[in-house]
Amino acid sequence: MGDAEKNGYVHDGCPPPRTRFPASFRVDDDADGTSTFSCPSSGANCRGSLESLQFGVFFRRLQIRSVVARYHLVVTGLVDTKISLNGREIGECIYCGARDEPLSTEHAVPYGLNGPWTLLRASCETCAKITQRFERDVMRCLWPTVRNVLGMQSRRRDKRSPTRSPTLPLVLLRDGVKEVVQVPRTQYPTYLATPLFPPPGSFWSGKPVRGVFANLEMMHVCGPTFQQASKDYPGANFVGAHTNFSGEDFARTVAKIGFCAAVSALGLGAFTHTPIRNVILGSDHCIGYWVGQWWGEPVNGIRGGLHEIRLMCSQPGSQIHAFVRLFAQFGAPEYHVLLGPADPQFVASSDWPSVWDTNQSSNASCELAID
Repeated sequence: MGDAEKNGYVHDGCPPPRTRFPASFRVDDDADGTSTFSCPSSGANCRGSLESLQFGVFFRRLQIRSVVARYHLVVTGLVDTKISLNGREIGECIYCGARDEPLSTEHAVPYGLNGPWTLLRASCETCAKITQRFERDVMRCLWPTVRNVLGMQSRRRDKRSPTRSPTLPLVLLRDGVKEVVQVPRTQYPTYLATPLFPPPGSFWSGKPVRGVFANLEMMHVCGPTFQQASKDYPGANFVGAHTNFSGEDFARTVAKIGFCAAVSALGLGAFTHTPIRNVILGSDHCIGYWVGQWWGEPVNGIRGGLHEIRLMCSQPGSQIHAFVRLFAQFGAPEYHVLLGPADPQFVASSDWPSVWDTNQSSNASCELAID
């Protein structure tokens, strides 16, 4: 094994196989009654950390051993409801409840990802700054290349916009020396970085789970592969790209998307006591308890949209779940956001979806298309 490979580089630039989590992964009980994800082999955990990765790293094909909950025991019997593209008027901040101050439009999926679902007058300035900060960091760190190549929306109209640059940086490593060359975006190896999580801790841990453990899967979208591009740079030990990302910021983004989609479909009245607000705003660091992912299990179908979201309800009961699949069109993975039980008064009202009432006494599953 050469020095480059020891440092996490892969000479041929091939994308990794589907990633799994280290076998030595564990959840430690803390003195404050919570649990923390950690990887004893490295001594690291992902609570608020910024992971620095080189595209092309081969992650080990290993699994978490402590997770015993199975997808079919959790998801079987959930019932879908639709999420409309028509913007719902809210009239208060969906995060903090503020009413007596200017309120802005809130995009469920960020504007910069061409998100179609919006909530009108739904976010105060203070909360908007919080959500915009972690959404912006996620888009800039994980998907600048994909956004550029796909020509996605940007609020910046000048040439400095990340979606308007005619060239993109390609990282080379020659004898331990890093070089960066600019490549026309039509010739750039475009990969979609998708974080991978354990299942939500609420299904397998009796205690709140602090932080979130994340790994990356790289999916080739278009252009040459890194291996093909490496032929243009003889003598290079590595050809690829570099990224920094925060697993916690990405998980908060997914939580915010799931919550906004649920409010769009049901209204704010269903979520009087939802725990996800504090997760989104950052006052609750046990995000791994509410947000996660199931491996090798069925995901949202592709109905022609770039992104797909399902909103479902536990039957029997009124626990609400959001299943978020960003970049579904490219086969990206799906994330599970547990939003907590719906407000009992809302469940008893006429605003509660009739399809959920219809299936209240059975485990039948009903799926409706997202408008």
